[in-house]
Amino acid sequence: MNKFVYKELASQYDKEVKAYDSYGYDVIFGMSFEFVSSNEKLLDIGIGTGLSSRQFAKIGLKVYGLDTSQEMLAACQSKSFTKALTLCDITQEPIPYNDRYFDHVICCGVLHFVSDLNRLFSEVKRVIRKKGIFAFTIAPQETAVGFIEEPTAWGVPIFKHSFGYIMDLLRKNGLELLKEQRLLIKGADKLNYDMLFSALICRGQ
Repeated sequence: MNKFVYKELASQYDKEVKAYDSYGYDVIFGMSFEFVSSNEKLLDIGIGTGLSSRQFAKIGLKVYGLDTSQEMLAACQSKSFTKALTLCDITQEPIPYNDRYFDHVICCGVLHFVSDLNRLFSEVKRVIRKKGIFAFTIAPQETAVGFIEEPTAWGVPIFKHSFGYIMDLLRKNGLELLKEQRLLIKGADKLNYDMLFSALICRGQ
């Protein structure tokens, strides 16, 4: 999503997420719980206000975050649970950490704003340790190969990725799919559950 949109949303973002009954971050945490341990290092790509990684911090993981919005990072910083926060657009820049630096990586509510995921997955492969978990969400579609762009009632287009496209990325980057869960959230009217997402938990081999 456009960084200027997030600038306007940062102060109210947590309330807006609840208004849409969007709890993908809880799903990601619950599905990942058995694979993580306290004192491990977790990277949250597109950390926003920290909704996706705060529960990991509560069980003792050391959380690092990247985001394209300084306002979102400031909102996250105010919650005082992260080890480090960095302004970074990983669709344009490499992840600013050394190879194998993290035990786990999560990316919740972000990838449907990105078209080609090859660069991102390659960077995740580089920074994640062997047997580490990569947990993320996508907007799935099965009618086309690869990904398609769709308009939304918010005026911000999203990208929907096919399962075959995601599986090819996982194979290319040495990741094994462990779990997938489909979930519905409310659309722009905040009434109808008409937005389909998938939460996927993968492990490095």
